[in-house]
Amino acid sequence: MARKKQSLFGLLGKSKSMRSEEYLNVIQRLRLVIILVMLASLGVFIFVAVYFGLLKVINIISASNLLLWGLAFVFVFLGYVIRFGKWRYYMGLIGIKLPILQNFSIYMSLYSMNITPGRVGRIIAGYTINRVTGEKFMTIAPAVTMDIFSDFFGFALLALITSFFFHRLFIYVLIFVIMLSISFLVIIDQRLYKFIIKGKREKLFKRFIPHINRYYSSQNNLNRPSVYLTSILFTLPADILNSSALYLVLLSVGVHASLITVIFIFAAAQIFGMVSTLPGSVGVADVTMIALLGTMLDLSGPLSTAATIMARTATLWFGVIVGTIFLIYTTKYWTIKSATKKSTGKKRIH
Repeated sequence: MARKKQSLFGLLGKSKSMRSEEYLNVIQRLRLVIILVMLASLGVFIFVAVYFGLLKVINIISASNLLLWGLAFVFVFLGYVIRFGKWRYYMGLIGIKLPILQNFSIYMSLYSMNITPGRVGRIIAGYTINRVTGEKFMTIAPAVTMDIFSDFFGFALLALITSFFFHRLFIYVLIFVIMLSISFLVIIDQRLYKFIIKGKREKLFKRFIPHINRYYSSQNNLNRPSVYLTSILFTLPADILNSSALYLVLLSVGVHASLITVIFIFAAAQIFGMVSTLPGSVGVADVTMIALLGTMLDLSGPLSTAATIMARTATLWFGVIVGTIFLIYTTKYWTIKSATKKSTGKKRIH
């Protein structure tokens, strides 16, 4: 009897190890997702560009300073390198040891999943680490969760501080940050999770209890004030570099703006996009950025659109493309027969 085909999210949500054929099946499906989201993003860009004048937008981009635009990509990549330091820090806390180049390759593959809703696809890296180390997947998963949460928290801080400074959209930013924080707290706080499933709902999770307990046992190693503070020390500089990519894009098209204004525009667009849970925040982050560039910097529609397209290319699609290259590279850990699981010699931290 043929085995029932699992959904993509069903495969990603496995609490145990993933077989090679399952992993490669996931990668094939995710390639299709990446292509579809890329086409959707292109569709949004074309629609907005046509609305404001396609030729005007094209002329602005073609006349931009390519050196400054290229520097925006460099800033974004430097942000990835800084965040990798945070990733290694998390790996150390949960007792996972990997060669630095192998670890960097797996980490960079995370960015291919930035186009999945809520970046949930990043969990795929946990299965690869499970493959090469033999460590339980639910022990590794909290590092991915914390990486996503700390990235959100960094932009949340920037958006709150700058929106308060400018007296713009502060209440909306605060509401959205609270909404997103609650959803994250359920995943990272065991007490809140137990409160939510208490009673009859607990029976629904009974079969998953051992895996959930292992997850929170590992997660609790990361739930310390010192860990959150260290995370912010990594995340804020990286998020500022990302925001600076928009600043460089604006300079490349002849727009001079204060860096703090640009940080507000970029961070607010990121938060509004995250709330939508759309893949890559496509549409929501783009329109938000265009609107804020127009209202706060008094830019024309074509100029705001051109700057947004250039910024999103550097801050979203550059990462997705580079991440996909690393994702394809790391499939060798699944296809090489000699890739056996090795003990990590893990030491528990309590």
